[in-house]
Amino acid sequence: MMRSMLTGFFAGMCAIGSAQNATFKDLLQYYQSAKNFNGVVLVATNSHIDYLDAAGLSSRQSGTTLNSKSKFKIASVTKTFTAVLILQLVEKGKLDLHAPIGKYLPDYTGEGKNKITIENLLTYSSGLPNCESYVGDAIYSSPISRDSFIFKYCSGPLDTVPGTAFSYDNGDYVLLGKIAEQAGGRPFDKLLQENILDPLGMVNTGVLRSSDIVTGLVQAYTYDDSTHAFSADKPYYIDNFFSAGAMYSTAEDLLKFDQGIFTHQLLKKATVDLMLTPHPALGNVGLAFWIAEKYGPIKTKFAYRPGGIYGSSANWIHVIDSNRSIIVLSNTNATDLFGMSQQLNAVATHAPVAFPVTATKNQPAFDATALAGTWTLDLRPSPNSEAYLKDFILTPGPGKTFSGQFYGSPFTGGQFLTVWPVQYFAFHTSDQANDYYHSGFIDGNTISGVSYSASRQFLSHWTGTKKKP
Repeated sequence: MMRSMLTGFFAGMCAIGSAQNATFKDLLQYYQSAKNFNGVVLVATNSHIDYLDAAGLSSRQSGTTLNSKSKFKIASVTKTFTAVLILQLVEKGKLDLHAPIGKYLPDYTGEGKNKITIENLLTYSSGLPNCESYVGDAIYSSPISRDSFIFKYCSGPLDTVPGTAFSYDNGDYVLLGKIAEQAGGRPFDKLLQENILDPLGMVNTGVLRSSDIVTGLVQAYTYDDSTHAFSADKPYYIDNFFSAGAMYSTAEDLLKFDQGIFTHQLLKKATVDLMLTPHPALGNVGLAFWIAEKYGPIKTKFAYRPGGIYGSSANWIHVIDSNRSIIVLSNTNATDLFGMSQQLNAVATHAPVAFPVTATKNQPAFDATALAGTWTLDLRPSPNSEAYLKDFILTPGPGKTFSGQFYGSPFTGGQFLTVWPVQYFAFHTSDQANDYYHSGFIDGNTISGVSYSASRQFLSHWTGTKKKP
């Protein structure tokens, strides 16, 4: 689900300092004690495991602990497996990325039958309304056949012209799973087994059904920010997520999958290059991955794939030029896994790492005077687009709060994080129909940030500079 998947981009920030010689173990202990981390962490370079460890409980009822072999529901990381199957079928000449889906699903009844391409599905730009927009999470609360799911939730009138707008939707990848079955002539789980899992020796990975009993599969728990309490996930039929989110795996198995992609065991190099080509107009999504460069502490190009269904959470980053794989799996939604993954990369590259420090009497009081004023933001959708400039007016308030105006919308209640050399911030705006969440950092006279709207289903990055008085 989009909310769970993108929690890491907007998680609350705590007071931290810089620790130059942190170890992976230090970082894991910090995230467990201060950030409620409960899961498994793996960092590898060129397929060699640099660090693998676990922290927390696999079952809060019995008190059993997690270990490096624990199996997790991997939620939307499943989509990457689906994309690889589709691309393998493209390489075999059984599918055409640019063909309409009606060519492979002749019984499909939706308006997009002869308009939506397979590539549109892979890039979340089908134009279909989000499948959850019909009845919300209730579409996972009772069993439904695959064809009925597609007919009821993935066959409506188009909201937008296919290929023109990003809209994250499980339904797009449910359709892709059905297309893979049609073109591959086998059920989805058999295609996975024969074309990915067996060739890579992934013996601890598979497709889940609600009736399955999987040895070593951990229980998942939802964290309530307001009460700071965990509760068991509410019941749902994971079968309904199908090729969009119904798989389980271990960190070590996902490393095998990571290397199967990035060392071209599963796909040709040209196909992987296509998979990693960002679409700036669609939020820099590639094919199942998002692609970023010089984002936060990671200063080089990387692909990432988060996932989340209630308490089941995952984050997978692959730093391309160093062939570094960072895989974090959790059975709660309590922790910012994307931020944790970035800090794991910092440890791996011997860069400064964020750790809590105790304020001292000599620490100067925070002064936001230099941050106040008007910042000119460039909101162009891609580097090749014309500049699209808007003002961000920032007015410091009491303590570490601020208010202002963003993109013409006034706001209050912004918060600064003040103990890194750059000033991190987060705030919220809204209009009559939508809520928007923004976070970023100020470094000298430059500003960088990201904005997200759940209702509009978009994520955008922006940069800017301070206007001279």
